[in-house]
Amino acid sequence: MGYFNTLLFLFILVFSSCKYETKKQEALNTFFIEDFQNKVLGVDELASGMKLLPLKLGTDQLIGKIKDVCFIGDTIYLLDEMTASIYSFDMKDGKCIGRICKKGNGPNEYVNPVALSADSGKLYVLDMPTSRIIEFDKSLNPIRDLKFNFPSSDFIAINTGFLLYNLAPNSELNKYVYLNNKGECITSFVPVDKNHSPNNNSFGNLGKPFVKDENDKVFVSESYSNIIYKWEKENFIPIYRIDFGKLNVPLNVNKNRTDLFEESYAFHSNSFVFSEILVPSFFYKSHRYYGFIPKSGDSPKFGIVKDRQYDIPFFPQWQNGNQLIAISRYEAVKNYFEDYKQVKEDSIAECFEPEHPVLVIYNLKSI
Repeated sequence: MGYFNTLLFLFILVFSSCKYETKKQEALNTFFIEDFQNKVLGVDELASGMKLLPLKLGTDQLIGKIKDVCFIGDTIYLLDEMTASIYSFDMKDGKCIGRICKKGNGPNEYVNPVALSADSGKLYVLDMPTSRIIEFDKSLNPIRDLKFNFPSSDFIAINTGFLLYNLAPNSELNKYVYLNNKGECITSFVPVDKNHSPNNNSFGNLGKPFVKDENDKVFVSESYSNIIYKWEKENFIPIYRIDFGKLNVPLNVNKNRTDLFEESYAFHSNSFVFSEILVPSFFYKSHRYYGFIPKSGDSPKFGIVKDRQYDIPFFPQWQNGNQLIAISRYEAVKNYFEDYKQVKEDSIAECFEPEHPVLVIYNLKSI
């Protein structure tokens, strides 16, 4: 009899847990993404303004490949993957105001920096091989470094510490890890999905998982997952769900053995979150689409985004408050400069060389 009661108790416990999880999912604010195939949206339909800012380097400086970008006030910080250098630029005129290359194994040095973040006037650099976060002041002077004990490819600084993306989640340490300002592990969130594809994720996330909105609220969205979380009261709360309807990846599809780019499924890449608009980026048949979804419930817009006037590729990779940020090369934006003759007449473009990168800043409309 006691054995039967134990089994009954376990059944009720499991059933209640499943029921709770179902209700938890149903409580999410769900946005349906449908009827988007082959639709094209113009940048002018979505952005109230677009600013191009050439980033001007010294004669002895050259940026190979931009890995990450972040901002402190009117200062832009840029991580060059090829040289492991960190640059700072003035947002007003694009002039380079600082550069460091702290490559090495000593204190406050890095081996392979992979991400930047900023909070409270400080710049933070994530060094993946050494599992460290290095803190710098606004002028790129090193302050301290923090050591942790798991591999991480991305992070975000918050006022109480750091949130990190764990590359090796297990039963003891989940995907997202919360460290305090001393580098101590407080807790972790979101257990690993055994059906999540390491093949799809072999190149990391398809976009930055962490973003801050214009009110400094932190959100996280992982590639291949339809759930968006909000950081609130030292916890990740599932807040939004993206639903592709009949184009969702079926639950019985083994993502470990499926190349989603080759299948007729839509899947999430990453999302930008604003106070009034959600901007998910997603793939369908190897094409990148975007959604512009008002949280008010007004009609959303979906499609491939194109610049019909200057043909500047629309590929924002970062969010800075209420702006979307992209990086382009001169060849891709030269029509813009030639049209407005900025290369010759605008002080912003003075001494600008074609090999220098260009910051593309989009201010979204309230749709």
